[in-house]
Amino acid sequence: MFNDEASPIDVDIRQLATGIKAGTMRKPKAGALGKRDWVLAARKVLIKQGISNVKVEPLAKVLGVTSGSFYWHFSRRQDLYDALLKDWYDTNTAPLFNAVETAGDDPRQQYLSFFGVWVLERDFDPKYDQAVRDWARGSKKVADVLRKVDQSRIALLQRIYEGFGYKGLEAEMRARVTYYHQVGYYAMQVKEPRERRLELSPYYFNILTGYCWMDELRSADEIRAGMLGQAAFAQAWPKRPPDHVAGMQGDGDG
Repeated sequence: MFNDEASPIDVDIRQLATGIKAGTMRKPKAGALGKRDWVLAARKVLIKQGISNVKVEPLAKVLGVTSGSFYWHFSRRQDLYDALLKDWYDTNTAPLFNAVETAGDDPRQQYLSFFGVWVLERDFDPKYDQAVRDWARGSKKVADVLRKVDQSRIALLQRIYEGFGYKGLEAEMRARVTYYHQVGYYAMQVKEPRERRLELSPYYFNILTGYCWMDELRSADEIRAGMLGQAAFAQAWPKRPPDHVAGMQGDGDG
């Protein structure tokens, strides 16, 4: 399975959110806004207006409080930025790992569950991803975090492709193409109804995985059910890769 140990990126993100020294915070009054309220307000501004507009006084005005309320939860604006990065990870990356972890050992169900987070946008906000990518262009710290997150997502896809029978560079390159395809989809702001995306999924999946396993799911409803962890395949995935996959493995694959 996938969670034998803490992901390095998960640890890094947690460290960002816990970087405030103990004793610098005061306990908020009962009924006061919580830290989460500030983070959610900051998230909305980040997505709509960019990081340059995530500032204490405008956020306080939106929340209907004085800027002093901010300092019950954060000692400085950078602490809010760090909490925002952790929130982005919890919202847009942790669900991918959780979905694959709960999908079992069948790579088809893992693949469907992974894409279910993306296509159905369960616990995933593509606009949040784009906003963080924009933020990273002006911040080395955010760029470093983003790079680690991208690498962790690609590595997760690579392990799924290894489950399909690919090895080494073959698995890694398929993972990269799959990931770059999806990031490009968001970057180009492709507009398609969700039903259309579900209808097209078998074509994408069969091309990307090199195996026509999606033919068993004959309708958008069956594909959606599969993305929700309810696929019913006629046969278990073979322990060895299909012949056409095995034939693609070269001596230089690692």
